[in-house]
Amino acid sequence: MSQIDIGRVGQIWRYPVSSIGGERVNEAELTSAGVEEDRRWCLFDPATGEVAAPEKRKRWRSAPDLVARHPEQLELRFMDGTWLPAFSDEAKRALERHFGFAVEVRPAHSGEGPIEPNSVRPRYRRTPIHLLTTGSMRALARLLPDSAIDPRRFRPNLVVETEADGFVEQEWIGRDIAVGSARLRVIEPCTRCAFVMIGQQELGQDRAILPEIVAAADGALGVLCSVLAPGATRTGDGLLPEGR
Repeated sequence: MSQIDIGRVGQIWRYPVSSIGGERVNEAELTSAGVEEDRRWCLFDPATGEVAAPEKRKRWRSAPDLVARHPEQLELRFMDGTWLPAFSDEAKRALERHFGFAVEVRPAHSGEGPIEPNSVRPRYRRTPIHLLTTGSMRALARLLPDSAIDPRRFRPNLVVETEADGFVEQEWIGRDIAVGSARLRVIEPCTRCAFVMIGQQELGQDRAILPEIVAAADGALGVLCSVLAPGATRTGDGLLPEGR
């Protein structure tokens, strides 16, 4: 890390289907809407018209045990390790077995641009890029030595490696940052909800995490960023501040 870098991109994540596990990639295009293919789809109950919200509704609590990837087409991984094309009949049957009711994968519509057929409005509007530092995760791990502080609990797009410990990215709010060929503006803290406590994949439920984030960091971990200039980033890229 050079003297002018404030960190380096250690991990890049995208979550093709909101509320379920995502995929780690080595490089990604950062667009005005965020990482390409990120949260492009939702899980949807056609009987009730409900979009999955595992942090609020127990019937969706097992959603994070599933994983999505998008190498060339959208695929879902189920608990037995099987990957299935997301829109196949086999995947629909597997989703129903997993949740105990019929579930479809629908395109998410933000309210801007052309509307895809059968699209649904996501349960919340998000800022395009979520950034989390290793400094913050180390600080939280010291406070919770018995907890598994894993980035998958927090669903960042960019995990930034920092030499400094503590909730360092909070100091970047209001700054513009170059990362790869993209430019970001750090907008605000990422306020946390009950999702961070939910068990997912091999990470068990942990009720201690959210109260500690509230006590130690006013309920925020990581920051939310807008994309000032689209571009590509890859692991190893330095983050260069462009002023305050």
